[in-house]
Amino acid sequence: MAAEDQIPRAQANPEKTKKRKKPKKDKWGQPIAAAADEPAVEQVQEQEAPEEPVAAAAAAAEGGEGAESYERGKVVASGMPYTTTEEEIRELFDQFGPIRSLQLSRFPDSGNFRGLAFVTFESDEVAMKSLELDGSKIGNRFMRVERCRVTASSKRQKKTEFQSDPEKPDGCLSAYVGNLSWNITEKDLRDFFKSSRIASIRFAIDNRTGDSRGFCHVDFEDDESLEKAVGMNQSELRGRPVKIAYAIINRA
Repeated sequence: MAAEDQIPRAQANPEKTKKRKKPKKDKWGQPIAAAADEPAVEQVQEQEAPEEPVAAAAAAAEGGEGAESYERGKVVASGMPYTTTEEEIRELFDQFGPIRSLQLSRFPDSGNFRGLAFVTFESDEVAMKSLELDGSKIGNRFMRVERCRVTASSKRQKKTEFQSDPEKPDGCLSAYVGNLSWNITEKDLRDFFKSSRIASIRFAIDNRTGDSRGFCHVDFEDDESLEKAVGMNQSELRGRPVKIAYAIINRA
């Protein structure tokens, strides 16, 4: 009987040892005690695997990461006096080449200029030349001019502030109108698009403050009116170049 009792105990021991080894597996799922050499090999292989994307990232950096980390043709001018006007800024940068758009950053409560502006040129070469203004003195302050970096927020803004004009969707009769003055009214827009037949105007409103978000969508009654409006892209309205493009239709 003693011998019979020892047999099941001998058979149960390996099972117990296996159960004990299960929590002692490394992160690759290999038992540390049962096969000590194999995990070491696996560790080397797993550690070497990430080197490929690292090397690829380094190669990408050498091959032109700078071209992707900056917005093409765009510079940021900061440190200007709050009294600087849009005309003065445009005159200052226009000497280097044609300006595609000029956006002034303003205080949300008052709408006054906050000393920061974004200047987009027709080409990246012209933008690089404008960096000569870095350190220039305006009034009693020294202006800083640098290339505009691509950030997460700027990527989100591309949905509304297009780098390139979107193609016209089928059946589209609406236009996106951006870079509007904070105090723009529906009458201002109707006068601005007086050569087109407008069906409705939908302003983008901040839910928290109830203020305008600086853009709207204009619905037109016919395709001819829409084309006339889009043809007015970059025309000035209240001293600001207005961005006008075909509205993107979100299909659920």
